Amino acid sequence: MPQHTVTVKTIDNIGLQDASNALNTLIVQNFVPDIIIGIRTGGYVIAEIMAKELQPTPLLLAISRQRTGTQKKSRIKCLKKILSFLPYGITDYLRIAEHKYLHSKPAAERKSFSPNLDELATLRGALRIRENYKILIVDDAIDSGETMKAVLDVVRAEASSACVIKTAAITVTTDSPLVQPDYTLYRYVLCRLPWSFDFKS
Repeated sequence: MPQHTVTVKTIDNIGLQDASNALNTLIVQNFVPDIIIGIRTGGYVIAEIMAKELQPTPLLLAISRQRTGTQKKSRIKCLKKILSFLPYGITDYLRIAEHKYLHSKPAAERKSFSPNLDELATLRGALRIRENYKILIVDDAIDSGETMKAVLDVVRAEASSACVIKTAAITVTTDSPLVQPDYTLYRYVLCRLPWSFDFKS
């Protein structure tokens, strides 16, 4: 299978607003959500921007699930400080190398996912009001797709069969994630976003 060229794109706060609006424009051509569920942290920020621009304003909910790589990076307290001194040319190289390494290995066994109980209770309460919601699940990036798949499984388990559930992400970085989003802006682009470890504020 041919390897796609992976690139890096830096998106600042203004670019994030533009990207979120562009994703909205793509979606509302044929789907106007009643509920937007943002996957914390990045997906929720994007979902929040999107919700503010839609009319009527959809209900905004959150579900938390950190990627394994993000959890590991969070343990290295000085990583962000170190990365802040490096030029983007170097951190671009590091991002691409990390991406190639992580996705050259066989897929690891999926870990079970237990959503935050407060967030799950809020979701259940919202879904009791009626049965035929249009629901959009949003994340910033889909790599393996494990996070989106875990959240999608939870929402499907809670929602009525009359609900229509769609997924969206700013970027998809791999060929065959567990979930191919219904809507995306970029393919094979590693987005450096304002909350990324190597983003220079």
